[in-house]
Amino acid sequence: MNAASEGNGMRRAVGGWLVAGLMMVSGGAQGANLSTFLRGFYTEYEVVKQCLEQAQLPPDDAETAKAAIAKIETHYLQRDASLNKDRLLKEAVANKDQGFKMVAATRKVDLKQYCRVSLNELLTKAREIDDNAKPQ
Repeated sequence: MNAASEGNGMRRAVGGWLVAGLMMVSGGAQGANLSTFLRGFYTEYEVVKQCLEQAQLPPDDAETAKAAIAKIETHYLQRDASLNKDRLLKEAVANKDQGFKMVAATRKVDLKQYCRVSLNELLTKAREIDDNAKPQ
């Protein structure tokens, strides 16, 4: 083996590690994105639950929202079982609390509308999951 072929072999090996590293980073980024998305849907669900407690949404929306978040959660956890559900739920409660503080402080957003938007976000995602699961 000459020096040139050793150098090429070394470049291939380094290139292979570089590609493997990029794939790991990209996989980690995907996990972070899934985590962000799931936390966002958990936040929407926490908003809906508080809206139901405050009678800003009709009681029959409780089961609809519960079914939607169950479907969404299953979808994301199937894609990445390593997502830390407990941490995401805690963060979602904090996000929900901050959201309600902002709504109360601005008084420019109708609380019923804020509640309805959160419910619609859940329902839209659940329908999207159903639609993507259908054979085409």
